[in-house]
Amino acid sequence: MIIKKFNDFKESLVININNVNHVFDINESLSLWYNTILQSIGAEEFNIHDTFNLPSEQYPSNSEIDYYHNNGEFINSLSSIGLKRSNLENTDDYNTFTSNTCKFMFIYRTEANELENPEYMMIQVFNDVNNNWDECKLYKIKEDIKKFYDKLSSKVIELEFDNDRWVYNTSNGSEWILQNIDKENDDFKKYLRKSDMENLIKSKKVKLTII
Repeated sequence: MIIKKFNDFKESLVININNVNHVFDINESLSLWYNTILQSIGAEEFNIHDTFNLPSEQYPSNSEIDYYHNNGEFINSLSSIGLKRSNLENTDDYNTFTSNTCKFMFIYRTEANELENPEYMMIQVFNDVNNNWDECKLYKIKEDIKKFYDKLSSKVIELEFDNDRWVYNTSNGSEWILQNIDKENDDFKKYLRKSDMENLIKSKKVKLTII
C-alpha cells in the first residue's frame, strides 16, 4: 500500500542574511531534512509488513532497523520473494548535510549486484527532540540511487550580489569551489574556505539560495 509521495517537495531555499542576527554558520543553514533526500530519488512510502509479508506481532512498529538487518527470519522472508538486503549504513559515517542522523539499508532483487539500483530503501531517523529513533520506514526507489548519495555528500548554493550571481559547490562543508569560474574576482574567488565564505556572505549581505 502506497502511503505518501514526495514529488511536490521543493528543495531550493532562499536565506535572507540580513535577518540573521546570531553568528552565521553556513553548514547549519545547509542542513537537510531527510525527506529532501527522499524526494531526490522519487521515494514512495510502502507498508513494511504488507510488502515483505511480515507478521506485525513479530515486527511491531517500534522495531529498529538494526533488528530487521540482523534478523534471520526477515532475511529469509526477503529471500522467499526474490529479495535481499544490503549492509546497514549510517549518515554519521559520511560528510553529510543531514539535519538528523539516519540509518539506512537497501533492498535488492536477489540476482542484482550492489552496483545496480535497489528496489527499496529502509530508513530510520534519530529524533533530536525526543532523543530517540523514529519509526523505521520503507520506501520504493524510483530514481538513480546516486542522487541519494549526492544529496548526502555535496551541496550547491547561489550567491546573488549587485545583480550578479556566483554558484559554489562543496563536498565537505569546509571548502567551496566556484562553478562559473568566469565570474571569479577578488571577493568571489575560485576557492573559499568555510570562514571566508561566511565572512563574504555577511559583509556583502548577499542573497543566498540553496539549490
